[in-house]
Amino acid sequence: MSSQSWIDTSMKGVAWTRSSREKRISRASLSSDADADLVVVGGGFLGLTAALSAASNGLSVILVESGIVGVGASGRNGGFVVPHFPGAVRPQTVEQKLGAKKGQALNGLVAEGPNHIAAMNQRYGIQSDYEQNGWLQPAHSELSLTKVRAVYEDWKAFGARVDWLDAGQVKDELGAAGYIGAWKNADGAIVNPLAQCLGLARAAEAEGALIYENTRVENIHQADGQKAQVTCKTASGTRRITAKQVLVATNAYTDPLGLPGQNKSIMSVRLFHCATAPMSREERKTILPNNNCFTDLRRSGGFGRFDAEGRFFGAGAVSVALGQQHGERHARKRMKTLFPQLRNNPLKWEDYWEGYCALTNDSLPLIMQMRPNVFSVIGFSTRGVNLAQNIGLLMGEFFAEKRQLSDVPLELVAGPKPIFMSGFKTAVGRQIFPLYQLKDRLKLT
Repeated sequence: MSSQSWIDTSMKGVAWTRSSREKRISRASLSSDADADLVVVGGGFLGLTAALSAASNGLSVILVESGIVGVGASGRNGGFVVPHFPGAVRPQTVEQKLGAKKGQALNGLVAEGPNHIAAMNQRYGIQSDYEQNGWLQPAHSELSLTKVRAVYEDWKAFGARVDWLDAGQVKDELGAAGYIGAWKNADGAIVNPLAQCLGLARAAEAEGALIYENTRVENIHQADGQKAQVTCKTASGTRRITAKQVLVATNAYTDPLGLPGQNKSIMSVRLFHCATAPMSREERKTILPNNNCFTDLRRSGGFGRFDAEGRFFGAGAVSVALGQQHGERHARKRMKTLFPQLRNNPLKWEDYWEGYCALTNDSLPLIMQMRPNVFSVIGFSTRGVNLAQNIGLLMGEFFAEKRQLSDVPLELVAGPKPIFMSGFKTAVGRQIFPLYQLKDRLKLT
């Protein structure tokens, strides 16, 4: 199935549309054939920062988006800027996977990523309610405590700005019940992710990049020794862009695009988010009183944050068979488990929306060189708010010949890296949420 069917340009139910201080600009579709130094496919975090970076370094850049800027995962996620890898992935494991040089560089990029984004936002005046009040990874079970402690020790040895908290300190930080320990990184942040996308698009255009919406790429071709040809479909017909280089930045919303195996290199997971109405000041005094954020190791979701207007967010994996009401019930129950002080609050959800996330087997993104000058960066595995933006900036510098591709600290493969039975695994993932809930109840996570 084409990812086109997943794109809802109305952004129906997405809470971030309510509170974004960056205004949406309606952009035209590509109306004629064109030439560029770089074509970027996809208007999310990766594509926008790559376009911004490349344009600021003097390249002519065209970015084409099938829907509208931020319509995919970049504008629909929870807005956690996490200075850590997914779950219990340890920095030393990353070094073992990528080698000492690249592994240490990626660890450093993840640890410092929120600071880089803060500096970029300040430079371009991006109004995305970006706040760096810290992120915590708390332990909800003895098993998770062991994992969380090992992750903390790795980051401490690496030199990241981290602290260990006992159960009492965790409760003071979060106002949440049931956690027996945690580590905290003071550089963690929260952001309105849709506003971040809109601000990045504005900044990229200010640097000279051209952005076309409702322009769907159908095929990318590069013959030996020739420039790449990017074929696009718009409401008014077929258009072609000739480019020296191409970056595919569509992540979970990736189709083959004439590049066989590209979309089989990830598992596309469908997630939901929901948001409460803004909470009262009294309630917020006992819930995340420092306005930080947290993510635990529960497979069925355990995290918390407020937006700038006081909405609290719940989430989980979509169970296709059970539907929206099941997701809302789960989020409500989880929230009252985390915060017993809300037991008398009916917790009505003001917004509910869904989107897709791209996972890899090792939870790390990779660079696939699909043709001599056609690259696909894919698989951010729930950590794209931090990592996709920072990798995008580096990729822009690579295209502008300001750095070598080997300086971008991700695995580089020639052609696709298909996941065995990716379609089957993706299908199973759409039904597995009840199993995640059971494992969490039994404290097997």
